[in-house]
Amino acid sequence: MKTSLSNELSNREIEILALVSMGLFDQEIAKQNFLSPHTVRQHLKNIYKKIGVRNRVEASLKYLFFFQPASIYGTA
Repeated sequence: MKTSLSNELSNREIEILALVSMGLFDQEIAKQNFLSPHTVRQHLKNIYKKIGVRNRVEASLKYLFFFQPASIYGTA
């Protein structure tokens, strides 16, 4: 589903946001993507600013709302 979020975020930022929404911690995301934890935190700061949220819970909810298939919400 293409949304304004996908236009605002880089592919890497979307990937990190997806992992955050799955409940992974910064260090787990870093290890899985061969990044430093500092780089992950910097990506998250940029993501929060771009999508207008304050924390990973808000970011996760926004991601799940905008990027999940409509069928999980009972609409086709």
